[in-house]
Amino acid sequence: MEPSDFLLVGIEVSVAFAGFAGIIATFQFSDRTKIKRGDVVGLTMIVQNSLLAAFASALPLVLYTFDLSDETIWSLVSGVGAVLFGLFMYIIDRNMRSVVRKRSLKLLFGSMQGVAGLMVIALILNAANVVFHREPGPYIIAIVQSLGIVGYMFTRLLLRPLWHAVRIQESASIPAAAGS
Repeated sequence: MEPSDFLLVGIEVSVAFAGFAGIIATFQFSDRTKIKRGDVVGLTMIVQNSLLAAFASALPLVLYTFDLSDETIWSLVSGVGAVLFGLFMYIIDRNMRSVVRKRSLKLLFGSMQGVAGLMVIALILNAANVVFHREPGPYIIAIVQSLGIVGYMFTRLLLRPLWHAVRIQESASIPAAAGS
């Protein structure tokens, strides 16, 4: 598969995640008066990370129209990607710090940040022609990693309210069964 094929799929998947997240959020939060900060931060992560991945996928395709060499394109987009993904890591950390209190969630988000940090380092190395030689691989892997986070947060947004409803129903049925 050519890098341009991966990039086109990245744009399509990114826009689909952002759109479906908006639809789900509209229905989930329309009847609630109290919305938790964690839900809003998770939704923000989905939308912003999806749009970031869409932009990151479109940027090399736009640069191809200027008839630049492949090495120049991958060097430029790797440098821009390192800055954007690094900035996004900072924004996620700043928003999630007050929300994440459980040890398991701290470990999860710390792992996400650690992998994203490694991707930023790989992008910097690719831009500098060190270890990676201005190749599409590290850049495309960074987009896939970003969409992996979006997928996880999307699943969480979709399934968390359902599991909450199941727990409430199960806890209500346990006292009734014990009294029989």
